[in-house]
Amino acid sequence: MNDTRKNFVCLCAVVLGLCVNAAAQIERFKPKEGNAIELWRVTNDPTVRDHANYHNTQCWSPDGRYLCFTHYGSDSRQFGATSAAEVHLYDLHEDKDLTIDKGTNPRWANRHNWLFYLRYQPADGPRQGKGTHIVWMNVETGQTTRIGYGIERLKYTDCDDRWLYGYGVQDSSDERMKPLRVAIAPDSLTEMLPGDWQVGYNSLMLNPGRPMIVSRDHNYRDYYYATEGTRDVPFVARHFFDHDLAAEDRTVPFPSMEGSHFSWSGDGSYFLLGNGQMRGRKWDEPLPSNIHFLAAISSGDISPCGRSGRWICGDADVAQIRVADLRSGDGWTVIETNSYLCFPTNRDYSGPYDIDLKGSPDGTKIAFISTYDLKDGPATRITEESIGDVIRVESTKGFPEKGRLINASGFGGEVLSYERKTEVTFEGLTRGLYGTSQDARLRQGQPLTSFEAMLIPEHLRRDLPLQARGIRTIIPDKDSPLLLQRSSDLYAVVVRLPDRPHMRQARGKVELIPGENHWETYGYHLFKNGQKITEHPMRPAATLELSGQGTYTAVAVEWSGLQSRPSLPLRLSQRHRLKVLSDKPDDFSWTQERHTLEDQKTVVETVHLHDGVIGRSWFRGGQLVERHDLNGEGRATRRLFYRDGKLTKREYHDRRGTHVSTELFGADGYISESIQHGSRPRHWWYERGIPVKYARGEDTYVKDANRWVKTN
Repeated sequence: MNDTRKNFVCLCAVVLGLCVNAAAQIERFKPKEGNAIELWRVTNDPTVRDHANYHNTQCWSPDGRYLCFTHYGSDSRQFGATSAAEVHLYDLHEDKDLTIDKGTNPRWANRHNWLFYLRYQPADGPRQGKGTHIVWMNVETGQTTRIGYGIERLKYTDCDDRWLYGYGVQDSSDERMKPLRVAIAPDSLTEMLPGDWQVGYNSLMLNPGRPMIVSRDHNYRDYYYATEGTRDVPFVARHFFDHDLAAEDRTVPFPSMEGSHFSWSGDGSYFLLGNGQMRGRKWDEPLPSNIHFLAAISSGDISPCGRSGRWICGDADVAQIRVADLRSGDGWTVIETNSYLCFPTNRDYSGPYDIDLKGSPDGTKIAFISTYDLKDGPATRITEESIGDVIRVESTKGFPEKGRLINASGFGGEVLSYERKTEVTFEGLTRGLYGTSQDARLRQGQPLTSFEAMLIPEHLRRDLPLQARGIRTIIPDKDSPLLLQRSSDLYAVVVRLPDRPHMRQARGKVELIPGENHWETYGYHLFKNGQKITEHPMRPAATLELSGQGTYTAVAVEWSGLQSRPSLPLRLSQRHRLKVLSDKPDDFSWTQERHTLEDQKTVVETVHLHDGVIGRSWFRGGQLVERHDLNGEGRATRRLFYRDGKLTKREYHDRRGTHVSTELFGADGYISESIQHGSRPRHWWYERGIPVKYARGEDTYVKDANRWVKTN
C-alpha cells in the first residue's frame, strides 16, 4: 500500500490479530438537508474506492457491531487491481478500521458473526479453483478457516448458516459460471446446483428466514410476454423460480411484468421488487401469486432494512435514500447522497457511484457509499427548469464565486461552468464540459453539486496511480479532469433511534425488557431521578440492586453508541433487584386493543405502548368491514376494505393525503386489478395471478396467447 496516498498510517496491533488503521475514526455530523438524525462518514480516502457490497448483499454483521467492505487499493500502477483489494471490517464499538486480508466479496452469515470472503492464492488449489480460497472467519474468536475453492463470486448463506452459495466454473469445459454451494466446514467440496441455469449476479436469492431460494432466469421465454410477431412489448419481463436449498425441487416460473431490482425483506416474509412502487410477493403464496403493494413510495434498488421485516429501504432519483415502514405502509425520503460520477457517455456506467444501500439489523441506520464529500461539499436544488444562461436555485452558499457544477441528469450527466453567482442564481453558463452531455436537462427540484468539491484534493494527487481500468475505458482522455473525480467512501445515516426498553415490576423483582428490535443493543444505562447510576451499559442477564424510593428509567445503547429515548418511568418506594432480560416475556405485549362505538359500528383501536394508536378497525355485526393502518403522524396510509370478512380493496395514501394506489381483490383472494394513480398512471388486470391486460397512459395492451397486442 502506497503511504503517500493515505490519510492514515497502518499500525499493527493485536485486535483479533488484525491490522488496525489507527487514525480511522467515524465523523458524525448533521446532514445539510433531509430529516435524518445524523450522518456518519465511516471511511475518508477520496483516492480509493471503498464499497460495502451490492445493494441486496448485507454489509452489517448480524449484531450490528461491524460493517464489512472492500478497499480497492492500487498495485502501485493502477487502482482496482484484484491483487491489491483488501477486505476490511469497521468495528463501530471500538471505532476502528480493521484490515482483515487481501481479497474481495466480504459478506455475513444470517445468524452468526461469521464473515466470508475470497482470498486469492494463484499457486494453490485444484486447477479449476486456483485463486479462490473461500475463507470463513469467526469474528468473535478471530479464527479463519478455508472451507473450499472455486467460487468466483459469493452470494449468501442459507437461513440456518449451513451452506454458502455463489457462482463459479466447475471445470475448464464450462463456458459460463454456474450456481454453486459449499458446506460451511473446513475444506468442503464445492457442489454445482442441478439444472440448466443462465445466471447473473442478481440471479440467486436465499431467503434469510426460510429454507428456500428464488432464482431469476435471464433467458426464460414463455406465454407471459411477447416473443416473435410484435414490437409492442410494454415491459421487460423477469421470470423467477422457487427452489429448495439443493435446487432440486423447482417450481413453475412466476413473472414480474416490469423489469426491476429485487431483494428479500429482512425476515424473508416478502420477495421485494423495486423500480416502482415498493411491492413484493409473499414467500408462501402459491404460484402464480399476487404481487402486493407494500408502501406509498417508490424506489429503484430495493433492500432490507432490519431483520424484523418491518422496514425496507431503496434509492430513487439517482442517489436519494428512501425508507418504508410496512407496519403502516408509510414511506419517506431520508437524505440526498449526491453520489455521482460524470462521464462522456450516456450509457449506464453507474456501478462506481451506485449508493448500494442496506439497513442495519434494527433498522436504525442505513449504510451506503457516496463519491461526494457529504460533510463539506456544497449542494443546492434547482427551483425552476432552466433553458437559458441562468440557473435559479435555493441557495448558492458554499459554492465558489466562479466555478463548475455537476448536473446529475441521466447516465453520464454533465459538467458545466458558471462565470458568476448571486445568492440564488448561477449565471454565465458553459454547458457540456469535457465531453459530457450539453443537452442534459436542468429540472426543477434536481440537485446541483460542486465539481471542485467532487475532485480529489490537490495534496493527494502527487504520484497518484492510474484510475481503475473500467474508469479509464469510459474516460479515454488521460488528461481529462473527469479522471480526478473522487472514489466512493462508506457512510451510514441514522434514520431512527433504537427502540425504547420497558421496565416493570413482576414476580417480586424489576424486569428490564428489551425494545421491540434489539439485535444491535449492546446494553442499557439506568437512571434514578434523571441521574445516571450505571458507569457502563448493563448487559443482558445482568442484575442490579436498586437503592430505594425514586423514579427509574433506562435507555438502550447500541454497539455503535447510539442511544434510545428513555423508557417510561417506573416509580419505586423500596429496594428491588433489577434483572436485564434478553427478550420479551410471553406475558408482555407492546400493544393492546381499545373498543368504542361509532355510527352503529364497533371500532377497535390498536394502541402501542410508545407510539399510540397505530391501527383502527371497524366491525359491523361482528364482521370486519374496514381497517386503517396509521403512520407516526396518525394518518391512514394503508386502508383496507372487506366484504363478508374477505379483503376486497386496498389503498395507499402518502403523507400529504394523496391517493397513490388501489388494488382490487376477487373472492378467491387473488388481486384482480392493480392501479397506480398520479402523473404516470398504470393499470394491470390479472386472472389468478397471471397478468392479462395492461394500460400505461393512453396505451393499452392485452395478452393474446404468447403475445401482447397493443389495442389503441
